[in-house]
Amino acid sequence: MELKWLEDFISLSTTGNFRVSSEQRFVSQPAFSRRIKSLEAWIGADLIDRSCQPVKLTESGRTFKPIALSIIHQAYQVRRDIRGQSLARREHIKFASLNTLALHFIPCWLKRHSDIFDLDFISVRTDYMGLDSYLTALDAAEVDFFIGYQDKAQSMLLDPVKYPSILLATEVLMPVVSPDRHGNPSWWLPDKPQSAIPYLRTNSHTDKNNSHLYWSVGHHIQTQYAELTFSAVYESSSLSAIKAMALQGFGVAWLPLSLIRDDLECGKLVRAADTNSDIDVDIKISKSAGNQSAKLQQYWQALSTHYAEPHH
Repeated sequence: MELKWLEDFISLSTTGNFRVSSEQRFVSQPAFSRRIKSLEAWIGADLIDRSCQPVKLTESGRTFKPIALSIIHQAYQVRRDIRGQSLARREHIKFASLNTLALHFIPCWLKRHSDIFDLDFISVRTDYMGLDSYLTALDAAEVDFFIGYQDKAQSMLLDPVKYPSILLATEVLMPVVSPDRHGNPSWWLPDKPQSAIPYLRTNSHTDKNNSHLYWSVGHHIQTQYAELTFSAVYESSSLSAIKAMALQGFGVAWLPLSLIRDDLECGKLVRAADTNSDIDVDIKISKSAGNQSAKLQQYWQALSTHYAEPHH
């Protein structure tokens, strides 16, 4: 039995969809299905009821799920303990974040706050599946802080008492497309095109719990462009992949300005609508109120003081 089989099983028990889970697990759907079957063969029983959509756990699957979760937890706990031995004498801090922020926000942010985070070692994890997993990691002190997006309309998504947060910056999700040969947008939404508009989206678009902020794009489309028809032609969990498809002219995408700034400046991407179609989102850092580490409280107080200053 392999640990990845158990993680596949947990993912499928959550999504109920082989295609979605295979994308979340970054493996082809046939390979993902084979791994589920391998786990079932090892257990000696069917764990998944494939006769319905979405698929569901069988009785054996329901019995096995808490055991699988326990095995996964224990395996990673042992790994953390062993790795921690080599870091025991080094002052370090652990962040969890989304991949896009880890690439395009956190490095500059950490450098800007080197006076606060003057550490020997910093880790940033981006491998949690869904917001619940990030918050569970905070509760279990697997990580010290979570840095993520929060749509202003989602102000109650995180319990402010259980997960106090600090506003670090704001980001803009901008609708963009590749230009035509004259440099004009391939699709201009305010013109209300009659034909279906090809749309590039994240694959967790309909799941508020797992998509962090990107569900808000769907809500924005439904409210501001209810009279238009958007046809999803591509989806991915990677914003960089979505940007690559937009660059090749496959459709319209709402992407973070920090990710596409250079492409806008050189004209490889252009707006698909005016600024009224931009979506403002916050970038916030959160911690668990239950983590009372003295060092963590020191960092939090320093950040709170810094971002309470008038120029922030």
